[in-house]
Amino acid sequence: MADKLICPAGDLWFPPVDGGSYSAYHLPFHPDGLHNGNRLDVLTLTGARLTEYVRQPQFDWEVKAAATPYDSIAELLLEYRLGTLRGDAANLEVVAFNVAAVDLSSTISGTKARPAVLLADGLSPDKVTLGYRMFSQGRVVQRATIAGAAMQWGHRDALQRGIAEIDIPPAAVLHCIASYAGTAQHQGWLSDPATVQNPQRSVYEAFDDKLEVLRDFLAKSQGKGRDARDLEAGVSWLLWMLGFSVAHLGGTDKTQNAPDLIAATPRGNFAAIECTTGLLKAENKLALLVDRTEALRRRLEASGNRHLHVLPVIVTSKAREEVKADLEQAEKLGIVVLTRESLEEALKRTLVLPDAEALFAEGEQAAQAAQAKYQSAALPFAGA
Repeated sequence: MADKLICPAGDLWFPPVDGGSYSAYHLPFHPDGLHNGNRLDVLTLTGARLTEYVRQPQFDWEVKAAATPYDSIAELLLEYRLGTLRGDAANLEVVAFNVAAVDLSSTISGTKARPAVLLADGLSPDKVTLGYRMFSQGRVVQRATIAGAAMQWGHRDALQRGIAEIDIPPAAVLHCIASYAGTAQHQGWLSDPATVQNPQRSVYEAFDDKLEVLRDFLAKSQGKGRDARDLEAGVSWLLWMLGFSVAHLGGTDKTQNAPDLIAATPRGNFAAIECTTGLLKAENKLALLVDRTEALRRRLEASGNRHLHVLPVIVTSKAREEVKADLEQAEKLGIVVLTRESLEEALKRTLVLPDAEALFAEGEQAAQAAQAKYQSAALPFAGA
């Protein structure tokens, strides 16, 4: 690698760290994409230290006085979706976005489904495939793939759009996967808004039609007090619809030394959950969550239940981009981070019969993958 990248607007200088080697880390499935069902491929290059270039708070006060004012460098970076300023080294991220996606506005009505795929303009529809799993009565009743050549293609908003039509059982739910040239690009869930398979969701909707109260509680992001308590209640209702048994301990002053929620799977594994309407590090929440998780593990071991697992989880009503600065510390500690995008995806999964064990296993795998990512990133050219 040379010490610069030649770009259309000019050369981007990128000297190696301390005159030594460059560091490169390739992450083929970035968490930001996975939380939205997208394939997001990211190559991160790390170069020279920035200590002498990024002078604070001088730069923050310079952008305050700009013709288009910003409160800080951090806000400027977020505005342009550049993430956060991490550490004291220069970083360059090369991001490859997905080129195809499931059209989540696709319709299902009765026994007819019209799933659609969105494709970047200029790419060949013949290389598109739409795979799907059909859920009915809590199980997969059909798995199939529709070729792009079998779809009807048109254009919408500068994108190509292919539509298929399939017969489905009443109240069936489709899990769709859009692929291009044999590579999965995006996944999404489609259902008939008039029907629901999950009995827990049906029961809940008897008192909160269209989930309007739940969505409002999960979107709480204004501050402490009532907003925080509403978020805890919303998360507990959501977990119940997903098949967990939930104890809400954070709702009373007498159990403030406990996690906000403890969720149990049918097999007896536990998630210790903290909820926040703010940043992850606020009020020492990460350290407290780790401490409370270890307390649960010690109690299980002492009671002869060493085989049961305990998973630390922190839930925030903020978007992933808003808490990006805190993610590294949380993931290094083995904590699963659920953001606004995660909650929206979980709501979609309440459409089918719940499987809390599968969700718990996904959480454990995500925590392990995050820790492995940071261990690998410490090595030059890891994964590149």
